[in-house]
Amino acid sequence: MPPFKFEAIIGYATADGEEASHFFEHTLGLELGAEDAGMRFYQLGDGTTLTVDATGRAKGDPPYMLFSTEDVVAAAEYFLEKGCAVKELPWARGAGFIAHSPDGHAVAVIASAALEEE
Repeated sequence: MPPFKFEAIIGYATADGEEASHFFEHTLGLELGAEDAGMRFYQLGDGTTLTVDATGRAKGDPPYMLFSTEDVVAAAEYFLEKGCAVKELPWARGAGFIAHSPDGHAVAVIASAALEEE
C-alpha cells in the first residue's frame, strides 16, 4: 500500500452553487474563506478546510477526504485492486483521482508535488 497523508480537506460537490452557499453560509454559519473558478473554501476552525465544488462537474459525487501521496499511479492501482472505481479529478488533471468503493465511499488522492506547486 502506498503511503497516504490526510491533507485536512473535505470535499463536497453540488450542481447548485447558490443553494450550497445558502446552506453552508446561512444554515451552518460558515464564513466563505475564498472562491476560485467555482470552488468555494470554508475553514472549519481546526485546520480542516471544506471545499465545495459548485461547478457541477462532480455533481452527485459523495463527500470525500483528500489525501496526498508521492506516487499517484501506484495509489490508483492500489484502489483498483481493492475493487474501487477510479476517475480523474477534474481540478487536478493528470495529478489526482477520486476513488469510489462499491459501497459508495469516496476518497480523493492527489500527487504531493501538485500541492507543493500551489
